[in-house]
Amino acid sequence: MKTFLTIAIVAGLVSTGVGQVVDTAENVAKATAQKTKQAAQTVAHGVKKAANKVEDALTPDPDARRVDVTINDDTINMPTDLEAGKTAFVVKNEGNTTHNFEVAGGSTNRKFVTPPGPGESKVLHVTLKRGNSYTIYSTNTDDGKRTKKMTLKVQ
Repeated sequence: MKTFLTIAIVAGLVSTGVGQVVDTAENVAKATAQKTKQAAQTVAHGVKKAANKVEDALTPDPDARRVDVTINDDTINMPTDLEAGKTAFVVKNEGNTTHNFEVAGGSTNRKFVTPPGPGESKVLHVTLKRGNSYTIYSTNTDDGKRTKKMTLKVQ
């Protein structure tokens, strides 16, 4: 009888210990899965932000309002008043040198990573905010100086 009782107690302790191990392993697996999901979301967000900074678009996004811009060695030709929202500046360089195009104002400062050369066109996407004024720059890449500027008002 003592042997049977001892075996029953040991079996109960082992099964409880195994149950706790299984429960602990399950909790660890759930926590790991949750952390992995959070890490994946963080990486995806970082990749999206990086893509926005690195990518020079060649075509406007379908949900953006198109604004045609012509830059050359002397002028920037574009509207001076626009509506708020996602805007695709389609910039054509009609000059004899490479020129960058920059939109600066509020918390926005966007320009091309690789500026369009003579005869080239590129698209710069910017979300314009109502009530803000933005300064538009054209920069000659030979010397890096902002050569032309104008003011854009957003309604």
